Amino acid sequence: MTRLTRRLVVACAAATALAALGAPAALAADHTQRLDIGAELVRQQAGGKPWIVNLSIGAELGMSDGSVPAPISHMRFSFTRGAKVHPDAFATCAKQVLDEHHPSQCPSTSVLGTGTAVVNALETVIPATLKVFNGPATKSGRKLFIYANALGTVTVLLEGTLKKSTGRYGWVLDVPVEKIQIVGDQYASITGFSVSVGGIGRKGVPFIEAPTSCAKPGWPFLGEFDYSDGSSGSSSAIINCLLKATNND
Repeated sequence: MTRLTRRLVVACAAATALAALGAPAALAADHTQRLDIGAELVRQQAGGKPWIVNLSIGAELGMSDGSVPAPISHMRFSFTRGAKVHPDAFATCAKQVLDEHHPSQCPSTSVLGTGTAVVNALETVIPATLKVFNGPATKSGRKLFIYANALGTVTVLLEGTLKKSTGRYGWVLDVPVEKIQIVGDQYASITGFSVSVGGIGRKGVPFIEAPTSCAKPGWPFLGEFDYSDGSSGSSSAIINCLLKATNND
């Protein structure tokens, strides 16, 4: 190598290093989350009594750059104040039964809802079915069990606690989520779910009754999500006080 060639190589290397030092760092991707809430009218009771409704709860989870999000470690859902829930009107199922046996061993009247979820594992999208069961009352609140099944043989059981809240919200559902290990240090990530909860229990008592009043702009809901990478995010939604009809013309 000639002296001139060596100088060119050194100059190019130095220029590349300086450019790298001066270049702005690539922006890290952020978690994204969108809460989806809906209410289905089951029956409008006479005499000014609250409407009986089923509540639809869902979320879409992702990353700002389109990559797969880190696994969820905790979820909290806050529901508008004024609503009433009546879990005592339904049968209960024990966690041990779901852990050691099968949902079919639970009383059919302990099922509060069903739904679906989408999980990403090893860059493969896997659909799952969900069932929500009424659990026992405890000092910390009412236990709700979410039983997930994927591919017919993979099952995951989540234990949530439904308890009264204060302030803008009347209820909060707190759901810790254990990491689902696939292989080695690879874990499954929940990227979306939707579940409808409600129903009619003993003596015609519903699980959910809607608030009898609505302060504008509407009934508020909040979803909060913690991730295994230490980050967190939230998403809020409102069911509008003014329920408009859809024009079919």
